[in-house]
Amino acid sequence: MRVSFLIFLLALFAFSCREENNSSLIKSRPAAIQKDSVLKEEPRDSSVYEKLFVRGGLVNINEFDQDIRVVLLYNTEKNFLGKSFYKGLNQCYLHCDAATKLNVAQKNLKQQYPFYNLIVFDATRPCHIQKMMWDSLKMKPLDKYNYMARPDELSLHNFGAAVDVGIINENGVLLDMGTPFDFFGDLAQPKLESEHFASGKLSKDAYKNRLILREIMKKAGFTPITSEWWHFNACSKLFAAENYTLIP
Repeated sequence: MRVSFLIFLLALFAFSCREENNSSLIKSRPAAIQKDSVLKEEPRDSSVYEKLFVRGGLVNINEFDQDIRVVLLYNTEKNFLGKSFYKGLNQCYLHCDAATKLNVAQKNLKQQYPFYNLIVFDATRPCHIQKMMWDSLKMKPLDKYNYMARPDELSLHNFGAAVDVGIINENGVLLDMGTPFDFFGDLAQPKLESEHFASGKLSKDAYKNRLILREIMKKAGFTPITSEWWHFNACSKLFAAENYTLIP
């Protein structure tokens, strides 16, 4: 029954989502995009972002599953930059493929842990926001590159094909993951988890919770990265560049 339901869910998403292949936007780099009059160095009203996302073929994930909690930390000042970049935006938009996978991940999580839900910290990141974030990080360029993608180096976030997530319990509390979201240190790196667990720097609960998150995301078709426990890619950058719309 569950398998049939998931097949129906995937078919429904495939029918309701429309994929666009806009090669002119894909080939445009952020340096060229910044000339557009829409890109001013200031946060915009949420309706402007929503129109931008819809125009780029993105979908609101909560239209398919309202149990996924969305707390976009770059809409607040509670982030490592201490600045809000999305004025009033509190909805998560992703490319339909990524949204489908995220909703499947939520269903898988609920089947195994009925009182758990996914929480989204960041999703689609327009190119002009990437530049604003880069400019706001007061570091030497070489040091800055260790913490953030350069504006001229496109991220899967810029295509709506990457998502930063965690897991919350029945009380809405984030499970212990060993570090907060956007923690810049090796304790946040999955590639060093076994070492940190063995040394006691990473608790048994945090280690287990990270494994749960990666398992359900990978099962849904996402790919984790080795440097951040919260970041998952829905596809390769090459595939996104060839098939998805770049969000300016």
